[in-house]
Amino acid sequence: MTVTVTKTAGNKVEITWDPTSDDPKGWIARIVDNGNLEDALTALGDTERAGDNGSGDTAERLARASGAIARLLEAREERLTVALKTTYGLSWAELAYALFEDKTKRSSAQRKYEAGLRQMDRPVKAPTLDVSEG
Repeated sequence: MTVTVTKTAGNKVEITWDPTSDDPKGWIARIVDNGNLEDALTALGDTERAGDNGSGDTAERLARASGAIARLLEAREERLTVALKTTYGLSWAELAYALFEDKTKRSSAQRKYEAGLRQMDRPVKAPTLDVSEG
């Protein structure tokens, strides 16, 4: 399962994926086909105005596309957080660093973990945060 992004020229890339193994539900194809990927990248690249060219319609389209992709990625991040904690045994501090590059954000990491459990229809148990873990 590998999506590849290959730089083909100075400012050109090619994205390839296998629809069966990399995108069985069609999410990648959908954000490419509906223009959301293009719009989100436009907003990402423009640090001053996020791609807003002064048109309310453009700003709304870019915000909608960016938000749609952000929500999809956040859901994936939450599932990965569950895997990192339950399968790979990361501590809360390690999770906080992986997610936020800040080991002190353990409670934020725990909220992501719990959101992932809810998304996966797993029971949310109140784990205790070890304040001594670092």
